[in-house]
Amino acid sequence: MPFSEHRYMLCLNRKLYLATVKLQAEKGLGRSYSALLPFVEGLHVMGYLSDADYEVYKTKYSVGLDCDEPLTSTQIKKQETKANRDRQLNRHYEEVSNQWDTLKEKTKLFHLKKAEKDKHLKFARKILKLGSGGQK
Repeated sequence: MPFSEHRYMLCLNRKLYLATVKLQAEKGLGRSYSALLPFVEGLHVMGYLSDADYEVYKTKYSVGLDCDEPLTSTQIKKQETKANRDRQLNRHYEEVSNQWDTLKEKTKLFHLKKAEKDKHLKFARKILKLGSGGQK
């Protein structure tokens, strides 16, 4: 039998099952996507999935069955490239936030300006908060 450890069989109680069926119907999703979308949402909210990866998976698993054209390999590659870039930027902003108190004002202003463009990233938002006088 081929490797299948990456597969999960979920045993849902009545309420969870009905909620998944509602999601499937309202969003026009297939059965797998109606389970994967809330799974991705939960992993992101709990902090186990980066903002960049979350955006990629959310987009992927929000595509309904009535969608005429699935994503092309070029579109998928572009999403993955953006996700990698966002991961690197988020790490950069995390390092900046850790050093915030030791930075010169000119450097802080530089990073605040950059973070404004990337406020979809968790640590860019943290930089903006630090710049507005918020706590670390």
